[in-house]
Amino acid sequence: MLLYNSSPSSLDLSDPATGLPLLAELIATASTVGYQEEWLEWLLVRTCFEEPHFLPLFRKLGLPEQAFLLRILSNTLTSRPEEVAVTDGFALAVLEVAREGYTAAAGCGSGCGSALPTRSPATDVLGYSLMILRDVCAWEDPDLGTEAHPVGSLLSSGLLEFMLTALGELGPPSIVRKSGPLAVAGPVKACPYEGFRRDVVSVIANCLHRRKRAQDEVRERNGIFLLMQQCVVDDGNPFLREWGLLAIRNLLEGNAENQREVSELQLQGPVDTPEITGLGLKVEVDEKSGRAKLVNIP
Repeated sequence: MLLYNSSPSSLDLSDPATGLPLLAELIATASTVGYQEEWLEWLLVRTCFEEPHFLPLFRKLGLPEQAFLLRILSNTLTSRPEEVAVTDGFALAVLEVAREGYTAAAGCGSGCGSALPTRSPATDVLGYSLMILRDVCAWEDPDLGTEAHPVGSLLSSGLLEFMLTALGELGPPSIVRKSGPLAVAGPVKACPYEGFRRDVVSVIANCLHRRKRAQDEVRERNGIFLLMQQCVVDDGNPFLREWGLLAIRNLLEGNAENQREVSELQLQGPVDTPEITGLGLKVEVDEKSGRAKLVNIP
């Protein structure tokens, strides 16, 4: 507690020779022994959110300690967003970390198949950075207008391009990929961890909320159909369907151009889910109306 009370007057946290190395050692010790007291959390919140020291501190840590730091910041932003002030600098730094994490996780193999935290610190860095971006996009400050929100800076720095590219590289969800005329040939990237696809969709969904600039960018990048494919149940991505539906809702709300493009989409084929098949039913397309209908399996 003495360290927290002395910051930043008697301890210059921005000093690369004293403050930041001391914090890095503190994080390394805490992550090793599993120590997480409230004073430590608030020291890190103050250093990373309230002061521009997140990225310099992050660079001084090893991968396990980086994941530990991101997890603490993510938990705080999720549980107490009203007590945190998110700056453009912090948001852009996390986007940079997420991009680096995506590249690093791609080199860790075909995906560990487990939820966060995984056995791979590099994968955890990616996952927690996405969770922070999701909550940054949902974070609200009544004193900030839409244009002054950190999401504006994230959009200018390619957030949606990054998210849509990552989502596209995964290919459609497995239930869509395996379904008749919608089957996809060729290799697709594996999810680095359980819930990765959902987390990417959640970032996009929150980013789209009442932001026409983001809505238009998704359309201009041909991402509408890609997002519509995410509105399905996926065993490896809990709540993917719910986040997908929210993304579509936010994508279409108040945007006539996007609504028109969706209305012009043609039904490409039915998708039978295990739940429907288990009831002895299947989906067919009515030739006259072009609408999907349920019929009994002969």
